[in-house]
Amino acid sequence: MRHSLWVLGLVAIALHPLRAAAQQADSVAATPAAVSAGRAIFHGAGTCSVCHGANLEGGAGPQLTTHEWKDAKGGSYSAILAVISKGVEGTAMVSHPGGITDEQAHQVAAYVWAVSHGKAKP
Repeated sequence: MRHSLWVLGLVAIALHPLRAAAQQADSVAATPAAVSAGRAIFHGAGTCSVCHGANLEGGAGPQLTTHEWKDAKGGSYSAILAVISKGVEGTAMVSHPGGITDEQAHQVAAYVWAVSHGKAKP
């Protein structure tokens, strides 16, 4: 039993730098310019606010503020981007909502990530 706990402790210590690196990468992707552009797309051409609400509070779609993420596991920038880029099978979430481009999907992901992590206001 002690050996198992010791091994788990080592694994947690080893993974800590990876988690920190992932969080730093998310922050880099969410530049102020990307967040601002993403906000405009979310509330405009991307039609995201129709389902997710003007303040990301949810409605027909889930809330996108701090919560337990269902489809974008962990709420990381890359997970949010994957949902925007690929959609969610069996739901109303389509790939590239409103016909947005890949670049715009990155900007929306930056905006949603920033709001959900308390780095920006809706």
